[in-house]
Amino acid sequence: MELLLLLKRVWRERRILRYILHSVFFNFHYLPFHEAVKLPILLYKPKLLKLKGTIKIKQEDKIGFGMIRLGFPEVSLYPNTGIVFENYEGTIVFKGQCCIGNNSYLSIGAKAIVEFGNRFSATTTFRLTSYDKIIIADCVTFGWDALVLDTDFHKLTKLSGGYNKGHASIYIGSNNWFGNGCRILKRTRTPDYCVIQSGTMLSIPVVAPIYSVIGNDSDIVVKATGLWRNIDDDKIDY
Repeated sequence: MELLLLLKRVWRERRILRYILHSVFFNFHYLPFHEAVKLPILLYKPKLLKLKGTIKIKQEDKIGFGMIRLGFPEVSLYPNTGIVFENYEGTIVFKGQCCIGNNSYLSIGAKAIVEFGNRFSATTTFRLTSYDKIIIADCVTFGWDALVLDTDFHKLTKLSGGYNKGHASIYIGSNNWFGNGCRILKRTRTPDYCVIQSGTMLSIPVVAPIYSVIGNDSDIVVKATGLWRNIDDDKIDY
């Protein structure tokens, strides 16, 4: 019965059939058998460059078909190029549903830890590179063309001697919504229930109350309080 239900769901989303073998291989490569048979991770137009490291799903009692979708076409204004994936021995943790759209890239370093909270969404052109640690809490949404990067890929020499570290962890609070074109760099920490303005670049811990709109300009770091994006109730009536 469970196999029949799985086949029905696959047929309803039959555009994935062209890449179903990639998904099957990816699931059985990374997940234990009792999880992999449910095909919780679906890939669309994947380019798999390096398949080391580990992937964990921390919702064993709720694991279901297609709960994690990587590379599916979400926005037609960007190339329908699926997803590029490389993992050099790092650890990726999914704590629930996750959707990363077309023209995206995940690059995980050998010692990196990346955690996606439940109901994570990035519509298109989402580039995440981690060589340290990136923790994303629940209900986080990224708009188009976002970059999350916890390393400089180089260090700087100090005149007094020694070097800077060149990498640091990132923590993104729950119920954050990032507008298009945001750049999230090492040392960033954001409060819960915040909207990050389009085109914002963050590289330090954000000092702001929850329910704030955050931007680059010091005059609008806290543009307004009492606001957040409820992804269950955010439709516009035109």
